Parts: sequence; structure tokens; C-alpha cells
Amino acid sequence: MSPVERKVLVIGLDGATFQVIDPLLAEGKLPTLARLETEGTRATLTSTLPPNSAPAWTSFMTGVNPAKHGILDFREIDLRRYDLYTGDFVNAGVFAGYTIFDLIGQHSDGVAAFRVPMTFPVWPIKGRMVAGYPTPDRTRAYTYPPDLADRLNPIALHSHDEILKAGIEEERRNADYEIQMLLDHFGRWLAEAQYDFYMAVTGITDGFHHKFWKYHDPSHPLHDPTWPEEKKNIIREYYIRLDRVVGELLSRVDEEWLVIVMSDHGGGPRPWRLFNTNAWLAQRGWLRVEGRRTTRWVHKLLRYGEAWARNRLPWRQWVAEHVPKRIRREALAVRQATNLIDWSRTRAYRVPLQFPAEGIEINLKGRQPQGIVAPGREYEQVRAEIVAALRDVRDPETGEPVVQDVWTREEVYVPGDLDAVPDIVFTTAPHLGCGADVRDTFTHLPLSFLERLNGEHTMEGIAYFWGHGVRRGHRTRVHMLDLAPTILWAMGLAVPSAMDGRVLKDVFTPEYASRPVRREDIPWDVGDASKGLSEAEREAIHRALAGLGYVEE
Repeated sequence: MSPVERKVLVIGLDGATFQVIDPLLAEGKLPTLARLETEGTRATLTSTLPPNSAPAWTSFMTGVNPAKHGILDFREIDLRRYDLYTGDFVNAGVFAGYTIFDLIGQHSDGVAAFRVPMTFPVWPIKGRMVAGYPTPDRTRAYTYPPDLADRLNPIALHSHDEILKAGIEEERRNADYEIQMLLDHFGRWLAEAQYDFYMAVTGITDGFHHKFWKYHDPSHPLHDPTWPEEKKNIIREYYIRLDRVVGELLSRVDEEWLVIVMSDHGGGPRPWRLFNTNAWLAQRGWLRVEGRRTTRWVHKLLRYGEAWARNRLPWRQWVAEHVPKRIRREALAVRQATNLIDWSRTRAYRVPLQFPAEGIEINLKGRQPQGIVAPGREYEQVRAEIVAALRDVRDPETGEPVVQDVWTREEVYVPGDLDAVPDIVFTTAPHLGCGADVRDTFTHLPLSFLERLNGEHTMEGIAYFWGHGVRRGHRTRVHMLDLAPTILWAMGLAVPSAMDGRVLKDVFTPEYASRPVRREDIPWDVGDASKGLSEAEREAIHRALAGLGYVEE
């Protein structure tokens, strides 16, 4: 007999959005999700700030906010540096041993984790783990126990470099293969019911958003109404296929299980109009730009020319693999315009985050290399002035607010290491991204930049809950941080006091929700962000992240 009160199945559809789901539900094309809406609870899921898959899935696994686990991006960020990035990539070494996989494994018959993002390198758990995105080799299974990989390889058809160039047909073949692998292996494990907690994630939804949103969305500036239907329906087609996958997995369990179908964030179009935070800060006097006006125009030409070359010229992959890191770092400084800022006279500057989130850091004495703002009263005054000013920014084309929400770091990242997160975080209107220009507050992204990557993230993802004790036909809102404590509570396990989320009792019937929540003091500790990664693995992960636009080559 299992030591836990119930088994749990979590199915992750990375980036899934109600923007795509609801029209398909209305057409009767998603019978499994329709069933979950009728028999269970549907929730709009608020992602982490920023809604980047690295902090979002890490927060899901650990139940703690990004300031506590220290991950804001797939790249390792050090806010004491003006160039922000250390050159390393974050990985499971940061939090291995402190996840729901570890906690559940200690008090149950074990867990099975199949391709959950941010689980590379894998670590010993009670059960099975197949690493999820990003991994050094897209076609190779990285597993615990290690011999499990022999039964899974190749786990994907295309390498990182091949998927970077893949069109619809190649992506379709790869997606079909990944679906079959999930059903053949994870589906079989689930049917065996050897463990108490099962989780699988597919990145098909998110990858298709990034590459194919222009086909899906008739309002996209690159959309061509004469395209064949198989192009225009590619995203819808795979939502329908994945609905069948969820149905097949659901058929392997019964109502005594708790089933959660979720995404880590939503999806939508990549904005082609930009609000340039540093230019706005410069116009308000909080940032100073070096060089004459002509120098800035030359810089802009270099930046856009270099970006165009990266996106269009056939040798860009060779450059990414062979140009030394020092040169690539200088190119990054050109793209982000950090080499044009006079730090000795700058009081605040942008911290680029995942759309629609953006950060602003105060250039603080004793914290930044050339900080000029004194801690305490001056810091609070400058920050308060910027927060107030952000609320008043209007889009000159529409007259609408540029900023949807704005917070100080204490309002969203407590408790945690506040120096690991920007002093100010805000989100922009859906049609406005954030850019690096230091001269013009509003600019347009060249449409050629949208050809390869034309979809982006949104703050709102999805969640469905189904099983005994779940309210039927209920709708609510949840946060990514709430899922880990809710899963532990539903299984009858203690919830670590360090977890920041709440137990989602409103998802359950009053009788089921009356069960008490047990809190337990389990210390949270941050591990080694570069643990276990070789230089070759770092370069390979760099290419993997470039494929979806998370880093620039």
C-alpha cells in the first residue's frame, strides 16, 4: 500500500494559452479539455516575473519565487555587472535535491519525471527522470538511472542546429516523433502505476508559437491570407493532437488520482513595436549617454546590421560556434547599447527580461561598479520617482498606457535574495516589447526580424484540475507558485515552510478542502549554477536556447 493518500499526474503543455484553446473548444475540437472543464476546474495561471520558462518551471518544481532560487533567465545573471550575464547557463545544479520530485520520492513509492524543463543535468531521485529542455544534445536522452537512456535514444529526430533551420514539415515530423515517444514510454510507465507521482512536459506548443505564430494569426504583419491551410492551421493542428495525447494519458488513471494539465506561461505574437527603456530613462535624466549624436547613429546601424546578418546570412552558425566569447560579449554590448552609457552619471538603467516583463536597476553605490545613488533615502526617492513616472507613460500612437503593471522588488520577490532581482519590474502593453535603443523611446522592429521567431510569451498560462474532490465546472485563477504546495497537500504530505505559494483549497470541494495543511521546516539552499557542465555542454546549450530566441547567437 502506498504511503501517500493519492497519486498525482501532471501534464505540462509548455506555453499553452487559452487564446488558442478557447476557439477550438467552441468548435468542439478539444474533447479532452472540454471534459476537464465540465468534470473539473479550469484556471488561468499567472506565471513568474519574468514569464521565462527557466524561472517558471523552477518555481513550479521548488515552490519558491525567483529571488529565492536565483533564476531569472536561462543565462546566469549577475546584476552587479553592467553587462548582466556571466557567460554561464543556469541548470539543475541550482536546486537539485529541493524539488517536489525529491520531497515526494522521500515519502512515497517514487516519481517519474519525463522531459520537465530545467532538469539537466539529472540527479538521483527515487524513481526515473528524463531531462527536459535545454540539454546539450537534443536527440539524446539524459536519464536517471543512466541505463534508462538506452531504451529512449534517440529521443528526438533533429539536432539543435537542424531544428533551428527546420520548416513546417520537419517540425511536424519531429513533433509526431516526440508525441509517440511520450506515449510509448511515459504512457507505459503510467499504465504500470509503479510510482505515486508522474509528470511529463511537451515543448511542442511553445516551440510552434515561437516559429509559427505568423501563420496562425491573421492580424500578424507577416501573415499572408493566401498561404495554404496546412500552414495557417499548424498551431491549431497540434493543439488538437495534444488534446488526444492528454486523453490517452487520462485513460490510464482513474478519479482517485489528481490530474493537473498546465502550462508555465501563455503565448501570443512577438511585438514589433518597442518601448526603449534606456532611451526613456535618458530623456527623463536618469541615464546619460556617451558620444555624439552621429556616434549613436553609427552604433544603431552596426547593431541592426549585425542583427540582420545573424538572422539572414548562411555563415551565422559558424560564427556562433567559432568566434571567441570575448568578441561575442562585445557584440552583445553593441546589441544592448551598454557601451554607450556613461555609468559615472547614470542613476538607473534597464535590465532586459522576458516579454512582457522588463526590469530597471538603480546604479547604487557599493553595489554597482560605478554606482552613484546613495543607499537609503536617495535610493528610495529615485526608485519611487521612476515607478510613478512609468505609470504615466503613454504610447504616442494610441494614447494608451505603455506599462500595464509596475512593482518594486519587495512587492513580488519577498522572501529571497533581493539583490538577485531588479529594483523595479514592470510589464508592457501586449503590442509593445522592450528594446535597447538609447536615443528613441519608441521604435519599430524590422519585420524581417520576425520571419524566424514571431511568437512570444504572455503572463497568463493554463491549468486544469480533475479527480476526486475537485470542484466540477469551476473557474478560478492560480499562480505558478501555488502548484507545488497543492500537490504535496493533496498527496497527504507536509508542505515545506519555505514554499511561497498557497494551497489551492478553492479548487476543491468544501469537504475535501477541510483537510488540514501541515507545514514543515525544510531549509532552502541554493546550489551551484555551473555544476556538472563542461565547456562543450555550455556551447551546445547556447545553440539550443538560440533556436527559440532565448539567447542571441
